[in-house]
Amino acid sequence: MYYYSYFYAFCRCFLPLIDKIIFLGLAYYTFAHKISQFMKVILNKIALLALLISATTNAQVGVGTTTPAGALDINSTTQGFIPPRVSLSATNQALPVVNPQGGALVAGTVVWNTATAGTSPNNVAPGLYYWNGTRWIAFAGAPGGLDWSLTGNSGTTAGTNFLGTTDAQDLRFHTNGVERARILSTGTMGINSVGAAGSQLTVAAAGTNDAVASTANHNVANAVWGRNAHTTGTAIIGATNGLGGIYPTNGAGVAGSGVNGIGIYGSTGNGAPDNDAHNGNHAGGFTLDSDNDAATANSSATARLAGKEVLGPPGPTTRTLYGGYFSSKSGASSTNYAYVGVNYNHTNNANATGGTNYKILGNGVVSTIVPDAENKPRIMFAPEAPEVLFQDYGIGKLQNGTATIKIDKTLAKNILVDAEHPLKVFIQLEGDCNGVYVTNKSAEGFTVKELQNGNSNVSFSWQIVATRADSKDANGNITSHFENLRFPVGPNAIKETNVKAKEIKKEDVQN
Repeated sequence: MYYYSYFYAFCRCFLPLIDKIIFLGLAYYTFAHKISQFMKVILNKIALLALLISATTNAQVGVGTTTPAGALDINSTTQGFIPPRVSLSATNQALPVVNPQGGALVAGTVVWNTATAGTSPNNVAPGLYYWNGTRWIAFAGAPGGLDWSLTGNSGTTAGTNFLGTTDAQDLRFHTNGVERARILSTGTMGINSVGAAGSQLTVAAAGTNDAVASTANHNVANAVWGRNAHTTGTAIIGATNGLGGIYPTNGAGVAGSGVNGIGIYGSTGNGAPDNDAHNGNHAGGFTLDSDNDAATANSSATARLAGKEVLGPPGPTTRTLYGGYFSSKSGASSTNYAYVGVNYNHTNNANATGGTNYKILGNGVVSTIVPDAENKPRIMFAPEAPEVLFQDYGIGKLQNGTATIKIDKTLAKNILVDAEHPLKVFIQLEGDCNGVYVTNKSAEGFTVKELQNGNSNVSFSWQIVATRADSKDANGNITSHFENLRFPVGPNAIKETNVKAKEIKKEDVQN
């Protein structure tokens, strides 16, 4: 107990010293920690300074790499570069982007626009833009971009913006990985074709497809309108023998040629003989205009092919089908015209029966041309009659004052001989006798007898004139009337077709 009291008194003497030692220890620990933090800051500053010194010296900065391959080299396999996100108002306004050093915004400044704003052609849409010194240019197909957008484009300038090439390369168009069209660097174009130097546009049909199928639905607009500005050029050439075609050297609107086929074929519907609504329809029409003014019906010659009309002078009207109609004006108020292959005045039924068939029907004369002694062409005229007549000629001889003449069987089949349509016989004696008379006249023949019961044996020439019989089909139906015609009412000339010239607009004219 005694020693314990001394030990306790001894320890109490060292308590202040122990407290100071503990205080100094805590103070040292705190100072050492702060020194450590300070050194870390200093080291970071030194590292940044070294980096800046290196960037200044080498003009290269690497992020994620210690060996930058450019002025700025950002290396990451999982992260991207995010440019400043701004809200542009228009492509022609730099704001809200500014130059932090003051002055104009530097060309090449890149931002990501988040806004849809502005009006065309200066509107903007979300996307990456760069400032070119005067306006924002979109990197992709957004408004103001340098390429063409799949959703349309705006802000284009005619003569400046275009789709195509700037070098001597063809422009090709593909669908489903296959070339479908090509615009050659020379300016010609091909569709399903590589194009051709001799054609501005070459279209090659595939399989049973038509090469070109055009449609219009207006009384002025045309499905195809071909024009050639040259006076001796041809607007449209059609041919069945490949690209070659025949055309007139003095110019044509349309020229057609074929090999073992038809050069030009025209067809029109609605030609039923018993439908009066089809009158005036014809498959082809041609006119020689005298004043080059489509507004005036002033043709000097006209032709129509395969047509249907209702014609006639004042009073009766007659239905007419014709293969061809040709007219020419011989004066200010008169017209020379002729129908070819005509069924005239037929009944109003689907078979067009009951009319009269004419080879040629018109108001001119029937004639032919023969050469004279100097080989010049001379005109001969054919006799014409108010009735439809057939004639025949022959030579006979009296035998003891009598001769029987048989009419050719083919002619006999096509003439009518009865009380109203007697056979006309004309005899020219070629020898001396008492004279002759004709008896027993029929469609099969006639008898020539000498007067006063003479018995001469002289020759004679004969001529007969007979009425042509009506034409009939196998069932006996009359297909063309001939027997009772005498000065029948004939058709008038067809009125000229009203035509109109399509206006050539200034913008349609190409140099």
